[in-house]
Amino acid sequence: MVKVEGRRIVRAPVQKVFQLISRLDAASRVTGLWLTADLVDRKPTTLTVQYRGYFAGIPVESLQHATLHPPHRIDFRQTRGGLKAFRGQYLLKPIEGDTEVSLVLEAEPGIPFVSDQAARLVLHAFIEHSLEKFKLVAERELPRLPRRVGEGAASKVAPLPAVEPVVPNAVEETAAAPAAAAPAANGQSPPAAQKKPRRRRRRRRRSSGDQRKGPGGGTTPAN
Repeated sequence: MVKVEGRRIVRAPVQKVFQLISRLDAASRVTGLWLTADLVDRKPTTLTVQYRGYFAGIPVESLQHATLHPPHRIDFRQTRGGLKAFRGQYLLKPIEGDTEVSLVLEAEPGIPFVSDQAARLVLHAFIEHSLEKFKLVAERELPRLPRRVGEGAASKVAPLPAVEPVVPNAVEETAAAPAAAAPAANGQSPPAAQKKPRRRRRRRRRSSGDQRKGPGGGTTPAN
């Protein structure tokens, strides 16, 4: 008898995960072991399903009876089929709004040329594919519980204050104001604009020794 176990944390409530796993007739869409699953009988707490698939490459059939213990456990076992023995159990444990799913399988193939090591590999692949598919489907389709009050409050970032745009003209006037107010701070008024002095034209005075020219071209002494 070969026994293999695996587990996953599913981010969904335990009640919803149980509803998903309890649809054992849909296992052919979830695992890689069974190709078809036909529902034979259904009661409030029991299911009978006919599976067909391949075990280590060898075609097998398995009629299995499952007992539901909502929302924490599902037991199943083969009542008739190509395997010498096949049984398993799903265990669901709630953890702070999430669900820990464990799957335990025990099998004895009873098939020639199928060793215990080969059977272990088949069961391990069955468990990994089943749990991973359940996790993906549950987290994608099933609603999550609302987040608890105060959770994630530390990750909130305060909004930045709004910044008013700066007008260029206001900047120039602000820069020019201190320069104009500097003389007034010393108690002196700014100097008025000085006019350029007008240049006087100087007259040339004649000396007393200068001589005047006479009418006939001669010179006469100045008086």
